[in-house]
Amino acid sequence: MTRLPFLEWLVIESGLIGLISFGWSFENRLAFYSALTGGLIYVIPNAYFAHRMFRYQGGRQARLVVGSMFRAESIKLALTAVFFAAVFILIEPIHVSALLFTFAVMVAVSPLLRWLIRPKPQR
Repeated sequence: MTRLPFLEWLVIESGLIGLISFGWSFENRLAFYSALTGGLIYVIPNAYFAHRMFRYQGGRQARLVVGSMFRAESIKLALTAVFFAAVFILIEPIHVSALLFTFAVMVAVSPLLRWLIRPKPQR
C-alpha cells in the first residue's frame, strides 16, 4: 500500500500561492488578492480531485478507480469553470494579469511538484 503525500503537496502549493501573491502585492492590493484568487481557483478543484481520485486502490477495484477518475476530473473542470465565471462576474475590480499569471504558474508547477514529491510506501 502506498501513501500519497497530499498534505505535502497542498502545503507547498499554498506556500507558492502565498509567495506569488506577495510578489504581486508590490504592485497594489488589487493585484495581491487577484493573484491569491487565481491560486485558489487552481488549488481547490485539484484538492477535490485528489480526494476523490484516490479513494479506491488495487486491481480488484479497477472499475471503481476508472469511474472515480472520470467523475473527479469532470467535476474538477466544472469547478474551475464555475470559479472563473464567478470571479469575473462577482468580483469587480479584478487584476486579470495577476489572476491568470498565478493560475498558469500553478498549472505549470504542479506536474513538477508531483514528480519531485514521490508517494511513500506504507509499512
